[in-house]
Amino acid sequence: MASGKRKRKTDRAGRALLRGAAVGIASLLLLILLFALLIFLGWLPEWSISIGNTVIKILSVLAAGAATGLGQGKTPWYFGGIAAALAIAAAVACMSIYLGAFQLTWNMAADLLMAFAIGSAASAVLQKRKAE
Repeated sequence: MASGKRKRKTDRAGRALLRGAAVGIASLLLLILLFALLIFLGWLPEWSISIGNTVIKILSVLAAGAATGLGQGKTPWYFGGIAAALAIAAAVACMSIYLGAFQLTWNMAADLLMAFAIGSAASAVLQKRKAE
């Protein structure tokens, strides 16, 4: 009987991780398309790409952490960080496949660490607010 409870708890946690990562990837794609449209229309200058890239990453990992924190049940705060890091890792993997090259750099490690920290914080704050 105990194994059944453990399986359901693990299944719920897995769904929370996948939901958070999917929301993070979806928000990343949506924000990239919106940002590209704003540059294409001339409403933003081309020099704003590096700033926009950072803002888009931060907003997408916030969305991933928030989706995990608002999920059903009581998921630990670090699930939000893992979901956010999974979203960034999936985006890096897709770009590496598209470009045909993959290089493990310190910037990538910093992006994953930043994603984990922001996603964890967003998840923890939302869980705290939900508990009140």
